[in-house]
Amino acid sequence: MSRDALAEGPTEDPAVNAYLTAFADRDADRLLGLVAQEAVWIIPGDAQIVPWVGTHRGRETLRYGYYAPLFEAVEPLAFDVLHSHASAGAVFVNGRFTFRFHPSEEVLEDELVVRFTTADGLITSFRIYEDSLAVARAYTGDPGLGLV
Repeated sequence: MSRDALAEGPTEDPAVNAYLTAFADRDADRLLGLVAQEAVWIIPGDAQIVPWVGTHRGRETLRYGYYAPLFEAVEPLAFDVLHSHASAGAVFVNGRFTFRFHPSEEVLEDELVVRFTTADGLITSFRIYEDSLAVARAYTGDPGLGLV
């Protein structure tokens, strides 16, 4: 991830900026320290195919249901914040990423949008909008996912 862009603070929200930096460092303890106890993470996709997708509630569920499998399977090669917008406790981050998926060794370049909500300096929710089919294909290395 681009350390320079993150150091400048790509969003108007300090908790989201700290989260992006901790994510770049792949530091689950720091990440969880920025998240409300009952936070909700929504990552669309099929959890039978990609182990970190689904709805995760609470810090410990995030630790073992989201960060552990994601960090094990995905090597971030690049991440750049293209645009961000904050309004009434919501922060939208549009970014571009390049990730290598270790199970398949496939590399995926794509864009995403993440909606964070924050309260009292903590992140209370996370919802990612990405090409979940492309993620599943890159994770498995199967362009047809057994459908073709």
